[in-house]
Amino acid sequence: MARDGFFTGLDIGTSSIKVLVAEYINGEMNVIGVSNVKSAGVKDGIIINIEVAAGAIRTAIAQAEEKAGIKIDRVNVGLPANLLQIEPTQGMIPVTTDSQEITSADVENVVKSALTKSMTPEREVISFVPQEFIVDGFQGIKDPRGMMGIRLEMRGLLYTGPRTILHNLRRTVETAGVQVEHIVISPLALTRSVLNEGEKEFGATVVDLGGGQTTVAVMRDQELQYTNVYQEGGDYITKDISKVLTTSQSIAENLKFNYGIAYPQDASEKEKISVEVIGEQSPVEVTERYLSEVIAARLRQVFGKIRQDLERTRAFDLPGGVVLVGGVAVLPGITELAQEVFGVNTKLYVPNQIGIRNPAFAHVISLVEYVGELDEVEILAQSAVNGETSLRQRAISVPERVQKTNSTPTFSPSEPEEYVEEEPTSSLEPAHSYTAYDESVETENHHERERMTDRIRDYFGKWFE
Repeated sequence: MARDGFFTGLDIGTSSIKVLVAEYINGEMNVIGVSNVKSAGVKDGIIINIEVAAGAIRTAIAQAEEKAGIKIDRVNVGLPANLLQIEPTQGMIPVTTDSQEITSADVENVVKSALTKSMTPEREVISFVPQEFIVDGFQGIKDPRGMMGIRLEMRGLLYTGPRTILHNLRRTVETAGVQVEHIVISPLALTRSVLNEGEKEFGATVVDLGGGQTTVAVMRDQELQYTNVYQEGGDYITKDISKVLTTSQSIAENLKFNYGIAYPQDASEKEKISVEVIGEQSPVEVTERYLSEVIAARLRQVFGKIRQDLERTRAFDLPGGVVLVGGVAVLPGITELAQEVFGVNTKLYVPNQIGIRNPAFAHVISLVEYVGELDEVEILAQSAVNGETSLRQRAISVPERVQKTNSTPTFSPSEPEEYVEEEPTSSLEPAHSYTAYDESVETENHHERERMTDRIRDYFGKWFE
């Protein structure tokens, strides 16, 4: 059940920054303000200039405040999937209250016990999602509060990311004059928002076609199973048009959105478009089909890379197929092109909120929905993460883990380069880690859990002496 109140989402993209203000009343979300401004200080989804990015965020927030008629002091900001890592973890504590009734404090404490998992100094815990609680051996419990027990265990997923990216994100938002309420993992929020219950359960893939990059996320069994980032997006299509037609970036952008068609078979060979070409005194005419071929070349390239990775992870075996969102997804014919390349059922997701029925707003909407629909246990878990800085940033000296940089080489359709096939960061197997981790770390965790179990046995054993 969603919580009543106001929630604000902040989507910091490479091409644009979006702010959405919504009010939840009786579980229903009503959008009351939205803004969309040109991005600055951001490259490949990562903040590279704090002051410049903060200025763009201030502009977006001011516009959203004017439309919503309220003052924004806290935002829920999306974190891209770059170098995201997910690992299963668990915690265990004794219930020490006289009544042995489990309280909210016990839930927070068992989450904190799970946060002691070892990690390298450059990483930080972003979020923790509880999967189940176990009370005195009874499994499958979603909310243990109010139950009686002497031992509380919990299993869940630990989301970690590069500490530098997280620090820069927080500092930029604070420089813009607002506080970070929650940092939301973008692909997790997007899959929860875009997919229906059947797709979440049986499995589906969401492809977010942004301006600077393309993000792929696979969900199955209600859990995020795989994610990857490709550093090509709508801006690359604009650059291709500009280069091929020898015209300015602004004209190329207008051609893309006003005349662009992603599927050449749907474009006309007779309809002609006048283009101002650099070095020519009069405009040059090109056919709608020719422009479509330029656009499709880049999209086929991006979809081809995605297809190779998803085939290796067997994501195409999932019955939900592929769902397209993002600003580039508004191009006519993109669903047909994607389905042709992927070879599986593909559809376009369009938000149903009045005034923003556009795939470009799917991400910022998902941030608000994710936070607004957090249940009390998830809020307690996130509160434990946010409140324990020393645990969230726990630096343990361990061997360096193998990490996959989600960057991919830039291609030019006119001069194709060989695509070097890489091993995927994850598979659709039950293991949830997106980067390989050293076995010695897992051994260390196992010994730590054994030591904790022994301490609890001793603790309870004294009661029966």
